[in-house]
Amino acid sequence: MNQQFVTIATFNEVTEAHIIKGRLEAEGILCFLGDEHIIGAQPFYSVAVGGVKLKVTEADAEEAKAILGHIQGGTSEFVLTDELELSPMQEHLPNKTCPVCESDNVAEEKYNKTVFSLSYLLLGFPLPFFSRKYKCYNCGHFWKEKRN
Repeated sequence: MNQQFVTIATFNEVTEAHIIKGRLEAEGILCFLGDEHIIGAQPFYSVAVGGVKLKVTEADAEEAKAILGHIQGGTSEFVLTDELELSPMQEHLPNKTCPVCESDNVAEEKYNKTVFSLSYLLLGFPLPFFSRKYKCYNCGHFWKEKRN
């Protein structure tokens, strides 16, 4: 059986179209973008070709339009989890505990964030000055481990 695709929305920006496409795909809706490469290469052609076209199957069109309406109306709901996401500069340490609250929700900060950020702003690339600080995510306590 052939599936017919219908255009449910058009966008002037490729990035905006990709964000909406990702959300629809997360909801299990098959979709693709038309004319994204033309507009990505020549953004001023957006008006001439009619923008980036978000296309879905006819069977999913109504559901996709409803989701798109929620997103554009600002009423889109997202499921949040309680899992801790650490930045690439941090690593969870299950065998360490906080000296203040005895929590094991502790991470080692491998790089000095201030030097890392300033060198990136001034030089254009970050210099990895190592820090060896620990942070407790329950009470917010920072400490350095004593070496023997």
